[in-house]
Amino acid sequence: MNKLFVLCSILLILLTKNSFSQHFIEMSKEEIKKEMRENKREFYFVKEVNTGKYHFLKYENLDETKTKLFLLSEDEKCKYTKLMCDYSLLKSFEDSLNRAYEYQKNLKWIDYNEESGNNYLLELEKKKWFFTIKTSKIKD
Repeated sequence: MNKLFVLCSILLILLTKNSFSQHFIEMSKEEIKKEMRENKREFYFVKEVNTGKYHFLKYENLDETKTKLFLLSEDEKCKYTKLMCDYSLLKSFEDSLNRAYEYQKNLKWIDYNEESGNNYLLELEKKKWFFTIKTSKIKD
């Protein structure tokens, strides 16, 4: 029983790390759509919005506890992402962020991503009805 718990814990850590480690920053709109379709099947495409001021892709999960936005630049590359989640997920997300990344302060973490050679800032913000995790690339 103890071995099963340890195995499940390790698997959860790896899955959580993997879910955040693909940040999508600087990917094109088409690359994002392809990646989401092929590898992030818990989310489905909702819509693309372009108001002139904001341009983003919106995805939701089936039970509607998570919404992911990909904010795009004028050349349709991802500038940053926002993951909006139901408060029922807060504790597990905070625990996952603490395990996977270096905590700074004020609900901010750094991902020193060796695979891409880039560093990313993950910022958790608590809103009235939900919380968000904004992921952006740290400028060199």
